[in-house]
Amino acid sequence: MTIKDTVEKQLGRLPPGVLTGAFKVAKKIPWVKKRIEREYAAMLESMEASMRPYRGELPSFTALPEEGKERAEILDMMRTMAAREEGRWRDGYVSGAVYHGNRDHIDFLNEVYALHSQVNPLHADLWPSATKYEAEIVAMTAAMLGGDAVPRGASGEEGVCGAVSSGG
Repeated sequence: MTIKDTVEKQLGRLPPGVLTGAFKVAKKIPWVKKRIEREYAAMLESMEASMRPYRGELPSFTALPEEGKERAEILDMMRTMAAREEGRWRDGYVSGAVYHGNRDHIDFLNEVYALHSQVNPLHADLWPSATKYEAEIVAMTAAMLGGDAVPRGASGEEGVCGAVSSGG
C-alpha cells in the first residue's frame, strides 16, 4: 500500500464536515491553491478537447457565410467527422446510442430516409403515409407492451393511443 493510499484510507474515516473545513483552510495555502488551479485548468482543457475535437482542424461556422460552400467541400468535412466518430461506436464505446450497426441495415435506413427526407407529418393531406407509419408503429409498440389487454373505452374506441416523435 502506498503512502497516498494510506492517507486516502485514513481521510475516508473522517466526518465529511471535518474534511470540508480542512479543504477550505488548505485552499488558502499558496502552493495548494496553485496546484488546485493547475489541476482545474488541465481538467477544463481536457474537457474542451473532448467536447470540441475538430476545433482548429475544421472550419467553424457561427454565421451564414457570404457565399455558400461547395457541396463537395461540405461532404468532405462531414465524411471526415463521420469516419473519425464511427470507430468509437463500432468498437463498442457506447451504451444505448446505436441499436443496430449492421452495414446492410444502415444502407437500408439511408434509402428509407432518402425517400422520405422531405415529408412533413404536419401535412397529412400531402403525405398520408406518415399517418399510416405512425399508426403502425404505435400499434406494434402497444402489442409488444401488452396493449391488447387494455380494455376499450365505453364507446368502443381503442384502449391504447400514442404518437411518434423524433426524440428529445
